[in-house]
Amino acid sequence: MKSMHSLFMLALLSVAVFYSSCSKDPKTVPDANPNEIPDPSCIGVDKDDAIVLRFEYTNYQGQEPTAKIVPTRTDERVQYDELSFTPTVEGNKMVIRIPNIRLSDNDFNYTAQCVVIEELDETRPANDRWFEQTEFKNQEEFSQTKLATQLCIDVSSSLGEDRDQVKQYAIDFASQVLNNNNGESYVGLTLFADTVITYPFTNQLSDIITAINGFPYPELNAQTFTRLSDGIIAGLDAIEQADLDVDDRVLVAFTDGNDNGSNNPSANQARIMDSTVPRYMIGLKGKGLEYNTNYLKGLASSENYFVEAEDAVELQQRFNDINELIANIYTVIYNRSTQMFDPDLDDPIQLRAIFFATPYRIDEN
Repeated sequence: MKSMHSLFMLALLSVAVFYSSCSKDPKTVPDANPNEIPDPSCIGVDKDDAIVLRFEYTNYQGQEPTAKIVPTRTDERVQYDELSFTPTVEGNKMVIRIPNIRLSDNDFNYTAQCVVIEELDETRPANDRWFEQTEFKNQEEFSQTKLATQLCIDVSSSLGEDRDQVKQYAIDFASQVLNNNNGESYVGLTLFADTVITYPFTNQLSDIITAINGFPYPELNAQTFTRLSDGIIAGLDAIEQADLDVDDRVLVAFTDGNDNGSNNPSANQARIMDSTVPRYMIGLKGKGLEYNTNYLKGLASSENYFVEAEDAVELQQRFNDINELIANIYTVIYNRSTQMFDPDLDDPIQLRAIFFATPYRIDEN
């Protein structure tokens, strides 16, 4: 993922290489709110690429400071997990953090190229009500979110000679996640065939390599079955039980087939689909008659979180696609002074984060 120090600071995470297989279709991208949108500070975008998150901040005397997203004034393409957040005092600053922000709709995911955070002052001229606080500009305006990524990989014998490539893709995927967040993200690993083994979360790539090399792989010519849903549930359990200092947790699963080895597959499927953990699915077509696109797509949190490849060569790009998706989970960061206000006299401070973002979708061809 490219570093944009002058545009935004990637203090925390993660992933990389903008899509060669992604396409922008400006005719179908919704127009942003045109009112008082400033010119972007980054190239390749304009005012129509703005996606606005509105939030308000209070620090009333005798009360805990709060920050709240304002859904009715926020672009529908902004996806978030919670509405309220508690700012923290760090040195002489009050730091507002809003984590786990995703930019997407039914057609596109969006990559933020830069962001500006502004405050509203109704006493200023109508064309200049939104402005950047000069004293508060020396700050990270957004970063990518610290993640715990559970990687669930099918290593059954049906992969044939492609299995070694799949193992390497998993290692490369973990390397990107870990390297792009300065060691502040973690990767957990579940490997499954007719055996399911889950390994602890780690921020050391060597642990992932050791686990992948040590799994008891079935012989390629053996008659084995795939415990797909068992593997995903094991991964979800690991995510829920892990005690990690991260902002978000996601699961990424890969398979070349269907679930023909788990007990109670329908109950497992229901449990997976009920999980609130964001789930990304990668499928490899053409390896067997049991492959089921609709089933795998249903296990993902949304259709935008599902990709599939025709062969092992294309599969590497599909892993990169998902890595790009989980990289674009943002934390809005805004620093203010610790000044307090009177709840009887002062309204909440109105703020907005304007993401200048480009749309992409994974090329299915």
